[in-house]
Amino acid sequence: MSETIQQDEIKQKSMLRLIFTHEDGGVLIGKNGRHITKLKETTSASWFVSRSSDGADRLVVLRGSIEELSNAVFALAQHLGEQADQSRLSESSTQFPTLRFLFPTKCIGSILGLGGANIAKIRADLDVSWLHVFHNAIPFSSERIVEVSGSEASLQAVTSWLLQTTMPELVDLQQTSTVYCPTKNGLRQMQLQERQRASCDQHSRHTSSSVVQFDKERLSRKRSHSSLEVDSYRPTAVHRDADRKRPRRSSDNSSTRSTKHHSPSTRPERYVHSPRHSYTDSNRHVSSEQQEKLVVPDSIAGRLIGRSGNHLSSLKERSGAQIELSPRVPNMQDRVVTVSGRPSQVSSACKLIRDSIRSFEDLET
Repeated sequence: MSETIQQDEIKQKSMLRLIFTHEDGGVLIGKNGRHITKLKETTSASWFVSRSSDGADRLVVLRGSIEELSNAVFALAQHLGEQADQSRLSESSTQFPTLRFLFPTKCIGSILGLGGANIAKIRADLDVSWLHVFHNAIPFSSERIVEVSGSEASLQAVTSWLLQTTMPELVDLQQTSTVYCPTKNGLRQMQLQERQRASCDQHSRHTSSSVVQFDKERLSRKRSHSSLEVDSYRPTAVHRDADRKRPRRSSDNSSTRSTKHHSPSTRPERYVHSPRHSYTDSNRHVSSEQQEKLVVPDSIAGRLIGRSGNHLSSLKERSGAQIELSPRVPNMQDRVVTVSGRPSQVSSACKLIRDSIRSFEDLET
């Protein structure tokens, strides 16, 4: 019974989405569509290539069974490998072609596995030179990029594994998820963000290891408990933070013990006030701030800003929060409003923004 269900899933029609840069899409299509026509004729899968305007990314959508899709990927990788030496592909310097699949974010957990165990296993079993899942979803969509590099046979095997792993939920999620609409240099920006994040993670790991080593060295030092050091005591940052004070002596007069009438310039060094409490209060203030993002139609964004920014300034003054709008992106129908501040300010600002959008829509109708 289980074998029958598994074969039914393999025969079920699936959809596979791939993303290419504008330049790579031209090599894929060929002059007068010669290359894409050949791929359609030599494979049994259904092919669709999006049009590219103003240098936008290209989307390749394949439809068919798992076997048909994996065979189509094999033919696609073989074509890219043949064109690599004589084309302007961005991967022309690498040994193997690189393909980037688009999967709904809810399918990524099945691909990664617990602690990324599936990725490591597939790299070893299927002889893949590179398999990476982008950390963030593409802006204004719920899709993430799965980047794979390897030989034609390994790409075919990985495609079959990806579809079989996500097949129970892939079909439904592709129909309900927000898909990526190609934008100019969208893929290149995602690659740049992924490289910056990787460099930041590497720097943070190096910093954390240095801190751990410093803590070990500090704890290994021997502390002196001699009472002869009381006269030479000078408060350090550690001592002040611990609110430690020198023992009171009978020779100390009232003017020495009290610091109320001392000016900051004449105050004894051992009684310098610790900034610990004010520092903690400022940290508590910073940690209490929050941020929320709202998506508004691009047609209403201009009214939300107002003439010379008057309406946006009014919202800031009434709520006390910081409100910023993302810049306009070609071919995008929405813009993002970022609201930051204390929770009460953010809540008030979001309510004012929603009320304004509702009033603008009522005026249009």
